[in-house]
Amino acid sequence: MALSNAAAAVVASTRFGFAAKPGELDLIAHDPRGWALAQLRGAAAPLPGNLPPASRMVALMLEARRDKSADKKEFNTQMRDVYLAEIEARIRQAAQTDAPFTERLAHFWSNHFTVSAFRPFVRGFAVAFEREAIRPHVGARFADMLLAAESHPAMLLYLDNALSIGPDSMAGVRQGKGLNENLGREILELHTLGVDGGYTQADVEALARILTGWSVARLRDDAPGSFKFYERAHEPGAKTLLGRRYAENGQGEGVEALRD
Repeated sequence: MALSNAAAAVVASTRFGFAAKPGELDLIAHDPRGWALAQLRGAAAPLPGNLPPASRMVALMLEARRDKSADKKEFNTQMRDVYLAEIEARIRQAAQTDAPFTERLAHFWSNHFTVSAFRPFVRGFAVAFEREAIRPHVGARFADMLLAAESHPAMLLYLDNALSIGPDSMAGVRQGKGLNENLGREILELHTLGVDGGYTQADVEALARILTGWSVARLRDDAPGSFKFYERAHEPGAKTLLGRRYAENGQGEGVEALRD
């Protein structure tokens, strides 16, 4: 039995939104399905407020780590205050938006590409990750969102890829350091194929090698706190991932693999 438009409006506003605002049910009832589908055509709206870019907060975190005499309590308070302002803006947007389905999708994809504020050093830029990597790509291509998410400083720090060094790279040979598999594993297990997606431990290691060098600009670099590819940390040579061979191509290897 088909729902009446009035009943369908209630379903649409709750299943594809955050429940109706005053007077919104009458608007939705004219075309409940069209109301939802129309929201898939654009990106999620920016969050309101003067919120700092992730790169600025990452740079502040790097400065605090470098300066051993810095007041850690003051730094943690600053990070907390930014985090609370971000969360307030996120909740306000959900309550006031005229495109709640798009907003629900932004929350869904942000949860899919998780960057958790339970790791305290990420707290100051965890929500900025959603603003910068997720929201612009809601309603667009998954591959573009994937690339934006995996190359965002918050993801590279949260999953320790900023510390991953190719064992045979110039930096690896000199420092005696090696791979961190966290990001490669999460991409295969959670972000793309899924735990039963047919990949092996060898594929995890291959993707980790492909992504070596994907890091965050240091304080001495241009644009500190933003994404930076460090060639000297990148594992040289061809790699085979999921049966496909990727020729040596620096940063381009990771881009190609993620698009595949």
